[in-house]
Amino acid sequence: MLKKEIVVKTEKQFISLKSEINELIKDEMGMGIVNVFVAHTTCAIKVMEGEILLLSDVQDYLAKTWPKDGGYRHDMIGIRNVPINERINGFSHMRQLFFSSDANIPCQDGRMQLGQWQDVFLIEFDPARERKVIITYYS
Repeated sequence: MLKKEIVVKTEKQFISLKSEINELIKDEMGMGIVNVFVAHTTCAIKVMEGEILLLSDVQDYLAKTWPKDGGYRHDMIGIRNVPINERINGFSHMRQLFFSSDANIPCQDGRMQLGQWQDVFLIEFDPARERKVIITYYS
């Protein structure tokens, strides 16, 4: 088993993790599986195509389905037992519920077995911040 923890500064919504994953598994021979996990509740891991217009479509869908000003109960800081400077991010939590915190990708001979257009993304639903991602390879 191999494990690598990285901290990603999310300056954009979709961040490819392919190079970090490839760096970890590049010397592994035979078959295995890599798990990519993000330890946060307002971002996600997703295997998908990285085409710019598709990413824009996803952003539009998220904004229409869970708008920032959607009146979420989670944003009622005054009646929750949280610090007064807690983020107003009910929309981020709602968006993450329909994605996943991790992905498993089969590997062979040091390469992920992704399709031609697939990439592994960290998707940020909150404003820019640092995120901890754990990459684990099992052979």
